[in-house]
Amino acid sequence: MKQLYLKRLLLLAICAVAVVSPCSLTAQSTSGSISGLVLDDSGAGIPGVTVTAVSTSTGATRSSLSTDRGAFTIPLVPPGVYDVSAELSGFRPVKTSGVRVNVGTDASVRLQMRIGVEESVTVTAAAPLIETSRSQVSSVVGEEMIENLPTNGRNFIDFVLTTPGVVRDVRQGDISFAGQRGTLNSLVVDGANNDNTFFGQALGRTGSGRAPYQFSQDAVKEFVVNSNAYSAEYGRAGGAVINVITKSGTNDFDGTGFYFLRDKRYNANDYINVINNRVKSPYHFDQFGLSVGGPIVRDRHFFFANYDAQRNSIEQIVVLGGRPYPTDAASQAGLAKLQALAGNYPRNQDQDVYLLKTDHEILAKSHLSLRYNRQEFTGLNFESGGTTIAEEHSGNSLVKTDTLSGVLTTPFNASLFNEVRGQYAKDQEPGTANTAAPEAVIRQNGPVLTIGRNFFSPRETTIKRNQIADTVTYLWNTHTFKGGFDVSKDDILNFFPGNFSGSYTFTSLANFQNGIVNRYVQAFPGPGTSGPTTNPNILETALFIQDEWRIRPSLTLNAGLRYDKQSIEQSQVRNPDAQLAAAGIDTRVVPEDSNNIGPRVGFAWNPGQNNRTVIRGGYGTFYGRTPAIMIGTAHSNNGINVQTITFTGTQVPVYPNIFPALPTGAALPGPTIVVFDKDFENPTVHQASVGVEQGLTNDLSIGVSYQYVRGENLQRSIDTNVGASSIVTSAISTGGSVSYKRYSSVRPFSNFGRIIEFQSTARSEYNGVTLDLNKRFSENWQARLAYTWSEVMDTRPDATAVVPGGSDDAKYAQDPLDLEGDWAPGDNDVRHRVVLSGVWNLDSYASGLNNSFVRGLFGGWGLSGIASYQTGQPYSPRVFVDLNGDGNALNDRAPGFKRNSFRLPSQFLIEPRITKDIPLAGDLSVQLIAEAFNLLNRSNVSFVNTGFYNFNATTSTLTPIANFGAPTGSAGPRIVQIAAKLRF
Repeated sequence: MKQLYLKRLLLLAICAVAVVSPCSLTAQSTSGSISGLVLDDSGAGIPGVTVTAVSTSTGATRSSLSTDRGAFTIPLVPPGVYDVSAELSGFRPVKTSGVRVNVGTDASVRLQMRIGVEESVTVTAAAPLIETSRSQVSSVVGEEMIENLPTNGRNFIDFVLTTPGVVRDVRQGDISFAGQRGTLNSLVVDGANNDNTFFGQALGRTGSGRAPYQFSQDAVKEFVVNSNAYSAEYGRAGGAVINVITKSGTNDFDGTGFYFLRDKRYNANDYINVINNRVKSPYHFDQFGLSVGGPIVRDRHFFFANYDAQRNSIEQIVVLGGRPYPTDAASQAGLAKLQALAGNYPRNQDQDVYLLKTDHEILAKSHLSLRYNRQEFTGLNFESGGTTIAEEHSGNSLVKTDTLSGVLTTPFNASLFNEVRGQYAKDQEPGTANTAAPEAVIRQNGPVLTIGRNFFSPRETTIKRNQIADTVTYLWNTHTFKGGFDVSKDDILNFFPGNFSGSYTFTSLANFQNGIVNRYVQAFPGPGTSGPTTNPNILETALFIQDEWRIRPSLTLNAGLRYDKQSIEQSQVRNPDAQLAAAGIDTRVVPEDSNNIGPRVGFAWNPGQNNRTVIRGGYGTFYGRTPAIMIGTAHSNNGINVQTITFTGTQVPVYPNIFPALPTGAALPGPTIVVFDKDFENPTVHQASVGVEQGLTNDLSIGVSYQYVRGENLQRSIDTNVGASSIVTSAISTGGSVSYKRYSSVRPFSNFGRIIEFQSTARSEYNGVTLDLNKRFSENWQARLAYTWSEVMDTRPDATAVVPGGSDDAKYAQDPLDLEGDWAPGDNDVRHRVVLSGVWNLDSYASGLNNSFVRGLFGGWGLSGIASYQTGQPYSPRVFVDLNGDGNALNDRAPGFKRNSFRLPSQFLIEPRITKDIPLAGDLSVQLIAEAFNLLNRSNVSFVNTGFYNFNATTSTLTPIANFGAPTGSAGPRIVQIAAKLRF
C-alpha cells in the first residue's frame, strides 16, 4: 500500500511540473543548444555577459546571459552553423565563428574576453568536436554524409548502419540496436512521432520490401541516433530513438534536380542465381526529383519544397512446379488450365513523395516551423508473389501517408523558454485483390501453382494520429531544468479477412480437372460481431522532468524521470467458454501497464577543462510499446469474431463456389484463439554505459564505450494449450538415435485447438564494446570508423508472431513448457562489425593548376564510400514437421541441437561513389555520379537451407538432409548506379 502511495505521489509531482511550468524544451527536440564558459585572462568566469548566436544562413539570433560562474546556455537553437559573440561593458567583444549545432546535441564554446575597449576579436578556429556535457551514447549523421554517401534505394535510415552498435534486424525493414528487436525503436521526424504503432515500424513501413522511403533523402538535413542511456526527454522505446530534422530554406535561393538509374545490364548476377545456373533476375529502378528552397522575406520567412519519385519494373517469372507430370488425359487437361494462368507478370514499386516546409522568425525571436509530407506508393502485384504464384493470386499493395506537423519555440526571457509541437498523421495501407475467385492450391509432387484470390485480400490497415506536446526549459544558476508532456492518440482500422473468400486444396492435377477437393477452408464472421474488422486504438501519454546540472565547469550531471502510459481500447466480445472462465482467461481484456516510471541518470566529466577529454556514463530504465497488431489479433481471434472451418468430403462446395454464410448444421471445430496473459506488461529495458572520448585534434576524436542492456518483460507468443509430455526416441538413418520431448494430442482445454498467449516473459542481455573514430569535415575530407564487439543472449522475444498457422509459427519458442531452453545467442547476435565511411573532396588539388583546361579536367572530382564487415548471424537446424506434437510444424529444432547453434558466413561490402562537378553558368552546375554496391560481388549469404533432418513418421526415423546449410539467399550482387544532379 505504501509503495502504491509513493508511486501516485511521484506521478502527481510529475504532473505538477508539467502543468505549472508554462513552457519547456521539447522531448524529441527539433533543435540543439549552445553552451559554454566566458572567462577572463585569469581563467575566472565573467558574469552578466550577453552571449549571442547568429545563424550564418538565416540571420536568426538567439542570446543568453552568463551566470556568476561565467557559464551560459542558449537552448532551442535550430540546427545549423552560427557565429557566437560575447559582449560586456569594459571588455573587448569576442566572436567565435563556425559553431555547428546538430539536432538534439549541445555545441560547447569557450570565450576568452580581455579588459579594454579595442575592436572585437574574432576567433576563426572551429568549435570543439566533443560534447562536454553529453552523458548518453549517441551519434550524429550530418548533412555532409547524407548528401554524399552512397545508399542503395536512397533510404536515409540506412546511414544509421554507419554508426557503432547497430546491425540489420532479422525482420526485413528493421534495425537492431544493442541486440534488441526493431519493434522497440522509435523514429521522430521534426519532433513528431513517426512510428507505425500497428506494425511496430516506421510510418509507411518503409524499407520492409515494399515502400522504399517516406521522406526523400534530399529533404533530410541530419539526424541523431540515441542508442543508450539517453535522457528522459526521449521515450516510447526500449531500443534507440532516431531523431530526424528535415531541411529548411535559408537566405540563399538554391535547389537541386536529380536522376538516379539502376538497371540489370549494369549488375552482376546474384550468387544464388549462379549456383543454381539461373540467368540474371529482372531489375530496373528510376529515381528522380527536385528540391528548392529560399527566402520568402529575408531573415524572417523561408520555404523549402521537395518532390521525389521512384519508378521500377521487375518481372515475376512463373514456373509451374511439381514435375514430372502424369500423362493421363485428366492431368494434362488440368495442366493446360494452369498454363493459361501461369504467364509472367510485372511487379512494380512506384512512389511519389512530396514535402513542403516553411520557417518563420516571429515576435520576439520566436520560431515557427510548419511541414507537410505526403507519400503515395503502389506496389503492383506485391500482395503475393513467387515462381508458383499466378498473377490473379496477387494484388496491389498501396501506401498513402500524410503528415502535417508544426513546432513553435518561444523565449519568454533570458531564462524561460517554451517549445510546443503538434501533428496530424495518417498512414493508410490497403491491399487489393486481382480476382474474386477463391484461392486454389494445386499440388503434384509438390506445389504446381496457386491461383484465385489471395487468402487475406482485400485488406486494409489505417492509422489516424493526433499528437500534441509541450516542454519547458528553465535556466537557473548552473541548472537547466526541463519538463513537459506528450500525448498521441491513434485511431486504428484493421481489416484482415483471412480465408473469408475461401481456399481450396487439390492434391493432383487430375483432381483439379475433375473437381475432387482434398480440403476447403472458409472463415465466417461471428453473429453480431465485427468479424475481421478491429479497432485496436491506443492513447499514449508521457510526462518527464530533467535537470542538467553543471556542478563544476568540468562536471555535468544529468538526472531525469519519465512516465509512459499506453492506454488500449478493449474488445467488446468475450468468449463465454466455461473452460476459459474457470482458468481466469478473459478474451476481452488486454492488460494496461500503468507503472512505467523510468529514472535516467548520467554524468560527463571533462578533466582539465580543455574540451579534449570527456569521460561519460549513464543508466536508464526504458519502456517499449505493445504493437497494435497484437491487440487487433487478440480482438479478432477470440473464437467468436472469426469462425474458420475446414470442410472435407461431401461438405465441400463445388469449385469455385463459396458459402454465402455459415452452412446450417456445420460443425464448428475447436478454434485456435489468441489471448493476452493476465500478467502481461510492456517491455522493460535497462540501459547502462560508460566510455571515454578524446579529441586528438580540433577535427579528430576517438571514443571507446562499454554498453550493457538487459531486456525484461519482452513479448512473445506461446501455445499454452499443450498436453502431457513424454520422452520418445527416434533412430537416425546414418546410425545412432536421439531422444526428445513429445506432447500428447489430448489438450487440457478440450474445446480449443491452440491457445496462443501473448506473454511478456522473454528476456535478453547485451554486452558490447564500441570504438568510434570520427573526423569531421575539414581540409576537404570527413571520415568515420566504427567498430563494435558485442554479444546478445535471449530467450527468443518477438512481438510479430501474431498469425497462428502461418509463417509466424516459425517465430515461436520450440517448447512452450521450457522457455529457458531457448536461452542462446539472439537472432541479432553479430559478434564483430566494423564500418568505414568517408567523403573526400578532391577539387582543391586541382585549384592551383594554371591551365584552365587542365584545371577543368582534373578539378571537381570527389570520392566517398562505405566499407563494412560483420560476422555471421546465428540460425537453428530444423525439422519441418511437428516433431514434438504441439501443433506447430515450423518451430521444431533438430533433436540434439541448441537454438542458434550454427552461423551464417561473414559479410563484406565495399560501396564506393565517385562524382564530377561541372560548372555551367553562374551558380548553375551539374554533378555526375557513379556508385556501386557490393563492388567486389561477394556472395554475402544471408539465408541458408536450415532443414537438418527429414522425418519418417511410420518408422520414426530421422534422415540427415544432404544440403543443410546450402545458400538460398544473399544480400545482393554487385549493383551499379549512375546519376546526375543539377544544382542552382
